[in-house]
Amino acid sequence: MRRRSLSLLITTLLASGVILAVAPPSGAAEPTVQVVLDSMLPFVPTANSELRISGRLVNTSTSTISGASAQLRLSADPIQGRAGIDAVLSSAGLPTSAVRTVVIEQPLASGAQSTFTFQVPFNSLPLSQPGTYALTIGAIGEGAQPLGAVQTFLPWYPDSSKSAHAIGVAWLWPLADSPARTANNVLLNSQTPVALSPGGRLANLVDVGREFSSTLSWMIDPSLVQSADDISSGYQVVEAGAIVVGNRSTDALRWLNDLRASIGPSNAHAIAYADIDASASRRNGLSADVVRAITLAQPITSNIVKSPVPGGVYWAPNGRLDQRTANLLASAGTTKVIMSTSAMAGDPNVPRQAIADYPTEFGNLTALLADSRISATLAMPQRNSSETILARQRYLAETAAIADSVTGDSDLTIVAAPTDLRWNPSPSFLRSVLRSTQSAPWMRPASITSLESGQRSASARLPYNIANSGELTSTYLSRVSRVQQRVKQLTAVQATPTTVSTSYSEALLRAQSSAWRREPTTGLALVSAISRELSAQINLVRPISSGTITFSGDSGNVPVTLANDGSSTVTVGLTLVGQPASRLESQAKTNIRIEPGQKISVEIPVRVVGGDPLPTQVQILTSNATPYGVPASITLVSTAYARAAGWVVLAAFVAIAIFVVVGITRRIMQHRQPS
Repeated sequence: MRRRSLSLLITTLLASGVILAVAPPSGAAEPTVQVVLDSMLPFVPTANSELRISGRLVNTSTSTISGASAQLRLSADPIQGRAGIDAVLSSAGLPTSAVRTVVIEQPLASGAQSTFTFQVPFNSLPLSQPGTYALTIGAIGEGAQPLGAVQTFLPWYPDSSKSAHAIGVAWLWPLADSPARTANNVLLNSQTPVALSPGGRLANLVDVGREFSSTLSWMIDPSLVQSADDISSGYQVVEAGAIVVGNRSTDALRWLNDLRASIGPSNAHAIAYADIDASASRRNGLSADVVRAITLAQPITSNIVKSPVPGGVYWAPNGRLDQRTANLLASAGTTKVIMSTSAMAGDPNVPRQAIADYPTEFGNLTALLADSRISATLAMPQRNSSETILARQRYLAETAAIADSVTGDSDLTIVAAPTDLRWNPSPSFLRSVLRSTQSAPWMRPASITSLESGQRSASARLPYNIANSGELTSTYLSRVSRVQQRVKQLTAVQATPTTVSTSYSEALLRAQSSAWRREPTTGLALVSAISRELSAQINLVRPISSGTITFSGDSGNVPVTLANDGSSTVTVGLTLVGQPASRLESQAKTNIRIEPGQKISVEIPVRVVGGDPLPTQVQILTSNATPYGVPASITLVSTAYARAAGWVVLAAFVAIAIFVVVGITRRIMQHRQPS
């Protein structure tokens, strides 16, 4: 009886708002009860609707908890802008008005859980005026002990007056993946095929995007749709160290068809091929690749999605860009760069028009500025329903706070976009925030076109910090450069180098993707795989001579057989290099044409100096006399010096014999003379 009486007393105190603390202060011990939200509706409250929240209290301690309650609390007044959001999240602005309490009748054993439900008409809640309220659902133990809590937000704008100051929200919808695909179109892992399959990351983005296509601006990586197209036709993938045939071609085709049905010229753009790390590439002497990544984007994307998709868009990694790279991008035909408001001068908490001019040596670029706090919200964990609800309510609070900052006749549009192009949001989170964007009185969907036609914000930018940018390293990109030089050797001998050049140049663009900032091991594996494929391709044209060639004199012709096991005609040169080179005199052959699958023999005149066997390399050359491929080894032997030495020995023997005979004769004659 005493326990029940105490429980009733606590419940009464909680309901009256006497007990204020519902969560441990900052730095307190870990909560002993985890509050999990399963549902919170509606997304956008109206005057005649009711607040419905359901969830669970989970005992995470090692002890049984008796007399637990779930309590719903609201702040007495709306929070004040983004500073108010930060105060709530730091536990400095906790709600002070208890609204409802649900008593958990049964004790909670360790690891056990109990459900709760709040169902309250909005007109009975203590909502003093329109605005965003802090909302806490806390777990309370005996003696009003706070056991744990979740804090979130409840925007309350029941009338239509807020629509007069509604902010525009332009959603950028990136479709990109880690482009781990070699020049021979072998995937290093199954990440992309899985992401394209039902339930995969990319499949979810297209499924949700189709439902809200008119609200979105699709940002498509050409290398992704190119990969999807290749996968849909049959593909190879590395599994457990071996190359095997993949089995998700049908899924990739379905994804492509869904994407084609979802986009149009007015709401889709092609970003730079493979999301190239333009700043890092330019800084390491690969500016031509940056230009190529920009110019390839539009034709590749349009061809694969079977619809005209404009290009000229660069999505800056981490939302930041340096001036020299901006100049390079502008020279390549870039018209828009996607950056973060955190890269701009000024208070990042103060909402700003999401478009600015970025001056370059080749004219202004249009900078689309993704709101950094919205980007952080999109990156919040969404692994379960509770995390998804908290992320959604944070999005609603952030956008409402921005709308509250609009005064007079001001017209403000923000950009909602993730920082990471390879984002992996929950489909339920996406659907909820996009529906809210369409229906909340403080928001209205906006497009890039409408944003470009409006007022622009100040273009002052913060300095670009190389040390903190996370760029691809110089060591890594030097490996890319070395492979690129070998590609030039390969194409230099090809009669029709376009196909070979395209496959390797695009593969090396993929090796420069900003994806490898976070996945450096995969990036290195990709460069190594491209290098191995290149070596195999180069070695299809090779000398196949070997053994020892003996000349009867000091000169002669060296027969060499060259093989072309490739699929295209090549034109090469050929030279012999003695070891040491000073012992061999020869002239290189040029313009040797070899048809695919053929072998030809050529003869090179040489002169060998010295009688010892001479190790010699048979080296193929490109048109500019650069060594090509792996040389063959032969040995040259001249018998001329052996015969010459024989004659010298014979002459010496004859001379000695003559000297001996003359000496003996002279002595005999001297002996015969009378004394």
